[in-house]
Amino acid sequence: MIGVPRRLTSLVAGLACAASVAAAAPVTEPRPTLHYTMVTHRFAVADPRHDPQRDAVDDAQRSPYERSLARNVEWSYPVFDDARDPATPALNAWARHESLKLLLVEVGEADRQTDAQVIANAIASQDFIDAGVDQAWVQPGAALGRYRGITGYSEAIGGSHPWHQVSPLLYDLDRRAEAHVAGLFKPDADDALKDLFDAQPEAACPDAAFEWAQASLNGIDTLTFEYPYRPGRNRQDIDCGLLMIKSPRVARLLKSPRRLSPEYTLVEDAPAR
Repeated sequence: MIGVPRRLTSLVAGLACAASVAAAAPVTEPRPTLHYTMVTHRFAVADPRHDPQRDAVDDAQRSPYERSLARNVEWSYPVFDDARDPATPALNAWARHESLKLLLVEVGEADRQTDAQVIANAIASQDFIDAGVDQAWVQPGAALGRYRGITGYSEAIGGSHPWHQVSPLLYDLDRRAEAHVAGLFKPDADDALKDLFDAQPEAACPDAAFEWAQASLNGIDTLTFEYPYRPGRNRQDIDCGLLMIKSPRVARLLKSPRRLSPEYTLVEDAPAR
C-alpha cells in the first residue's frame, strides 16, 4: 500500500472540517426587494393669514412680498412597482387616496382626477386655503409578506404653531383593503405588548402612550410607535417621537407569522423623466 504524505493527510482533514462547518452554518438568503418611486408635487397657494380686503386699507405700506403672500405646499405619495402582483394597482390607488385625505378637506372626486387637476382645484378652493395644509406626505413603511405599510405625515399652519399628524397605516394585498396592526396579534397580546412598551426608556416621554393608532409593524419582531411633533416640546424630549419594541416576544404574539414572510427590502427608484 502506498503511503499518503502527512502534509496531504492534514490538508484533506482540514478541507473536510471546513466543509463540515460550512454545511452546519445557516445560509442567509438575501431579502427580496420591492421597488417604488415617489410622486412629489410642490405648488404655492394664497396664505389664509393674508386677507386682501382687510389689508387693502394699508396695502401701500406693505412690501411686495407681503402683498403677494403665499405658502408653499408639498404633496407626495409612493407608487409601488410590482407588476407580478395583480393587487399592486389597488395598493397604489389606496396609497394615493390616503395622501389626498391628508391634502384636502374632502377627497370627493379627486380619486378620479389627475394630479394636475387636483392641484388646480386646490389652488382655487377657499376651503383648501383656509385649511392651511402645507405638507401631505405618504411614505412607504415595511413590506411583510402580503402586507404593505405606509405612514402619512401632514402639517397645517396654526394660530401660533403648526399642527402635525402622523398616521401609520397597513394594507392587506389578499383582501385588497386596509388592515389594522392590532388585528395581526393574538387577542390576549395587549398586556404583554404593553409590558414590553413600558420597559422602553422612551416610555417615560410626555407624548409616549401605547396607542394602536400610532403603531406599525416594521419587522416580524419589531413594533414601532411614532408620535407627531408637539409645539413646546422640551429639547431633551425631541427623541420621544419614536418608540421601538424589538423582541422575539413580538413575533410569538402574532397570529400568523408565516403570512408576514418574507420581509422585503424597500428600494426607492428615481422617478422617470
